[in-house]
Amino acid sequence: MNILKHIVTFAAAAILAAGAFTTANAADDIKIVKVNDSNFEKEIMKSKTPVILEISSTSCPPCLVMIPTLIGIAKNYSDIKVASVGIDEPGIDKIKATLPIQAFPTFFLIKDGKIVNRLVGVVKEEEIFAAMQYTPKKSTAKNTKKSKNSPKNLVCKVNGQFNGLKNLVTISFEFGETEIKNVDIVTDVFIPPEMEDHREDIIARMRASGKGEVTTTLTGLQIHIDNDCRFMKAMDMKRTSTYGEMRAGLELQGFSCK
Repeated sequence: MNILKHIVTFAAAAILAAGAFTTANAADDIKIVKVNDSNFEKEIMKSKTPVILEISSTSCPPCLVMIPTLIGIAKNYSDIKVASVGIDEPGIDKIKATLPIQAFPTFFLIKDGKIVNRLVGVVKEEEIFAAMQYTPKKSTAKNTKKSKNSPKNLVCKVNGQFNGLKNLVTISFEFGETEIKNVDIVTDVFIPPEMEDHREDIIARMRASGKGEVTTTLTGLQIHIDNDCRFMKAMDMKRTSTYGEMRAGLELQGFSCK
């Protein structure tokens, strides 16, 4: 029954898949460093600047909520390093053995090679800075007024896995000039033959949660979370994020966008 509980937890949370990786957007000067065992010592422990180290998971809706905040910090504060570890990625065994990771996202705030604080869940930019006991200097060259969007759509997809279950996440945005007008998330969960007997239990629990419309498919189940469902509203995503910021952030999390 424990594995069934984990699967239901995954299904409710299966908005996000794949860990974060380094991204550098030349136009916006966004840089978030991908960290694994091979560069942890250099990029984190020996960093000359304070570090915000994010630990993300494939079963982590709050990780999606935090994308605009991390992008904003990486873009606007050159004296802080933003780094990220995808807990499901290979090559991070030493990191998992070293850091006390219990929930996602977890933010380790590091100065001079020492962890000065730790935050868990959705947090605001000012809360991160306060926990670091550090007042960053905003880069004046980057302190520019946000430009308007040209109204357009964005569709991003990623293949993921959680507790042995493969999934495909598709997230679609409709952008207006100054805000995100519509968000739609579809998660296809693939149930292997050996778990087929649990399908109805999983679906029943998902429907009872009210976190999206759940339907059966030939290969498993599908969760549809639209713009107006209470779960989406509870996520309280920053609706002022631009097309460029959301695309960069989702690609940071491993999504392929078009």
